[in-house]
Amino acid sequence: MKGIHSLDQARELTNQEIWLPEEDLQPLEHGQYYLHQLSGCSVVTKGGRAIGLVKDVLLIKDNDLLVITKGEEEIYVPFTESICVEINLESKQIIIDPPLGLLDLDEI
Repeated sequence: MKGIHSLDQARELTNQEIWLPEEDLQPLEHGQYYLHQLSGCSVVTKGGRAIGLVKDVLLIKDNDLLVITKGEEEIYVPFTESICVEINLESKQIIIDPPLGLLDLDEI
């Protein structure tokens, strides 16, 4: 479809995924990321402890969460600047500084 010009045309796209070539995405400001860029990033602590790989980002009002997998286990880490202290998309790595006990929680 080469343009949406009516409500009926828009309704045809309900619940559909829309894909754009990477080069068509608008550049983002520093500290902003497209969600697909975070998927597959390795997550390590500031001390170098490997946590796992980003599987998804849960968009929750005021507190987005990284869903990190390590084997069958899922770990939920708040996607905040105070915890996710460095994000390097070139090396696909996120360095976190989790508060004491965060990585030991079994649920959100």
